[in-house]
Amino acid sequence: MGPNGGGKTTLLKIILGLLKPLRGVIRVLGEEPEKVRNKIGYMPQYAHVDLKFPITSEEVVLMGLLNSIVSRISSKLASEKAKLALEEVNMGDMAKISFSSLSGGQKQRILLARALIADPEILLLDEPTANVDNEVENKLSGILKNLNKKMTILMVSHDIGFVSQVVETVICVNRRVV
Repeated sequence: MGPNGGGKTTLLKIILGLLKPLRGVIRVLGEEPEKVRNKIGYMPQYAHVDLKFPITSEEVVLMGLLNSIVSRISSKLASEKAKLALEEVNMGDMAKISFSSLSGGQKQRILLARALIADPEILLLDEPTANVDNEVENKLSGILKNLNKKMTILMVSHDIGFVSQVVETVICVNRRVV
């Protein structure tokens, strides 16, 4: 948590190895971030998806395999992994539905499935509740509690109410991490 411009998203990008820290050294799972990026699932704050592009929910989820070691698997296995990821976020029945036709909350869960498809050890979420209503927030809360049983989740949020329901530890970021 922290103010706008405090460095929360920057911290996530450093953990992903997309940015280098100005000082110090960062290790993720004991390695340089670039070496373990395939063990990290990432859901950005804003998904840059052209809503006019004809793509199904399943195809959006499959994009999560593009930069992964797992991307060399058969299309049948990839499709099975997408199905499992969709089921994990309670969207299994939406696989063949056009992504652009989904509600904001449904899109968030599809993007979460995209972050989950490569079976990450760490899940990074940047403002997962942005622009969603209370019902979607509650569904997302349950999904995250379930996921947290098997993986570490690091989430950026401004929503103290949501955060208090789903987290064990809070990191405050305002140019420094506390």
